[in-house]
Amino acid sequence: MFLLLACSVPRKKAPVVYPPGYLARSYEQVNRAKKLIHTGDIIFRNGTDEVSEAARSMNRSDTSYSHCGILLLENDSAWVYHALGGRYNPGMKLLREPIDSFCNPRDNNAFGIYRYDLTPLQIGVLRETVHRHFKNGLKFDMFFNFETDDEMYCSEFVFKSLNHSLEGKLSGQLRLDTIPFGVTTDDIFLNPACHLVKREKFVL
Repeated sequence: MFLLLACSVPRKKAPVVYPPGYLARSYEQVNRAKKLIHTGDIIFRNGTDEVSEAARSMNRSDTSYSHCGILLLENDSAWVYHALGGRYNPGMKLLREPIDSFCNPRDNNAFGIYRYDLTPLQIGVLRETVHRHFKNGLKFDMFFNFETDDEMYCSEFVFKSLNHSLEGKLSGQLRLDTIPFGVTTDDIFLNPACHLVKREKFVL
């Protein structure tokens, strides 16, 4: 239930007065990270509200992040495709969001970019898969059921898209003992085939 809420309920917080320069510094961190991005990279963020805290607690061993998406470079800009529900996304369809918005330092205190070593062909398959899901209006899975493909939650969308591009090579690392709740965010970035590109924390 906590994981369900974490990806589907908007973060509600009292207004915050940020120290001078905080937002500018934070967005500069995002801008520096943009220079390192490859199409197909995976991006994670850590929300700062109590629901995101609950989401982190559902990770298996590393509680660094509460949400994730897939990065595609399009027209010289970095876009994040990610599955989100609730009032942030009433239509429940897969989102395409600029990285600056995805990493918004008003709602998040950290982000990380990770990479699987994909061949050009695999990157092409991943891009086609993501675009197909976006075009078809893939809906957010409010029940977090990994066994269905017509709706997906955030880490499920990332894992299944990657796994398809890798011809199922990640399937053997699924935690079948937790099906139908099959994949958490740390399952993705702690995978031996995944390596860190850039990790940043926003410091108040």
